[in-house]
Amino acid sequence: MLIRFIKLSGSGAGTNLPGKIARKISPDILSYLVKQTKKEILVVTGTNGKTTTSGFIAGILKADGRKTVHNRRGANMLTGITTAVVSESNIFAELNTDNCLLEIDEAYLVKAVDEFTPDVILVTNLFRDQLDRYGELNTTAKKIDQAIDKTSKIKPPKILLNADDPIVSSLGENFPENHTFYGFEDIKFVNQDENISSPQETTNCKCGERYNYDKVFYGHLGHFYCSCGHKRPIPQVRATTVTDVNNSKIIINSQNHEEFTVNINMPGLYNAYNALSAITMALELGINIENIKKGLENYSTVFGRAETLYMNHKKVITQLIKNPIGATEVLRTVKDDFNGRLLIIINDNYADGRDVSWLWDANFELLSNYDKTVIVSGIRASDMAVRLKYAGIKSENIIIIEDIRKALEKSLSTVKEEEKLYILPTYTALLDLQKIQRNFL
Repeated sequence: MLIRFIKLSGSGAGTNLPGKIARKISPDILSYLVKQTKKEILVVTGTNGKTTTSGFIAGILKADGRKTVHNRRGANMLTGITTAVVSESNIFAELNTDNCLLEIDEAYLVKAVDEFTPDVILVTNLFRDQLDRYGELNTTAKKIDQAIDKTSKIKPPKILLNADDPIVSSLGENFPENHTFYGFEDIKFVNQDENISSPQETTNCKCGERYNYDKVFYGHLGHFYCSCGHKRPIPQVRATTVTDVNNSKIIINSQNHEEFTVNINMPGLYNAYNALSAITMALELGINIENIKKGLENYSTVFGRAETLYMNHKKVITQLIKNPIGATEVLRTVKDDFNGRLLIIINDNYADGRDVSWLWDANFELLSNYDKTVIVSGIRASDMAVRLKYAGIKSENIIIIEDIRKALEKSLSTVKEEEKLYILPTYTALLDLQKIQRNFL
């Protein structure tokens, strides 16, 4: 009832406050409910792709006939997770579910495992993100390792790791027998510039030397090796992909399964990685290939993660941006869509990260030939305008409208019948959009 009231009042999506209140009333409520899970407790963590990867997994579990509790709106700290779980329980505090599927903020995982013990932990990637909150990558990696060590003392979880990420693939080294690695063998881009590169993190081997690469896919993801002999682990779940601006075809090879192909109707290599992560989880759970395909191909996107809506009868695609590598990969798809208009909304609230210097690391130069109007909005609209000017966009093509509602109205008015509007918001700007979008649908 509290969740419904919050939504109706227009004060939010009801994703955190109910959980906060529930935890005040009963501090052990999350632990008590999650432990009622009939099958596996599944956790997804990492910097980018948690919400989409979890959404893919939820779709596969549904196709497999499983009842699942899932924080699908992406509220991934303890209050948001508690809200999702409590909302699925009955008045007797009973939770009737086959699986709990929990997306968890990478910095909060170590706290979450104090309340429940995951059976499977999947890590997507680790990129620089909100340095004012999380610190450098090694700090975040240590927190995940602490969580793995903590839960392993109770019951060692299965750990699913991205083999192409040198930081992720080194996690949980005290429990190598529990690892399953996934990764891409090769990638082909269609209708996109293959020469575009994302900002690359400086990643060093434990010996201190910087990694070399046979292949770089994006950021620091690829086939890495060190002169000391350490190199990318051979993944048990391998894939190749053909990635277009609107979709990807992924061919899966697994040690224990026949080759199969899935198609996902979402743009970008980052979503191909999300799908591969989800497939790895599904194979680990013993789900058959037909249900994996069905779950992925019927997936409905979450708001802000490449979701397509129609506002004022105009096609709108919203893509969350929050760090240099993720933003660059989104810009890769936007720049190649000649029928696209652009609205960028930048906030610097706590959940976004106060430090917006990451805008200068993202490759906004990809838009240097963009000859249409770009509208910038949000608390840090002026900072975004300056960044676009230095990226090569003409000043007369940049319009600053700090008020998000007014910026959306103006942007929609510029979209012609054959065009679409891309909205690129930071996290709290995305929440603001959710509150006002109903007026435009």
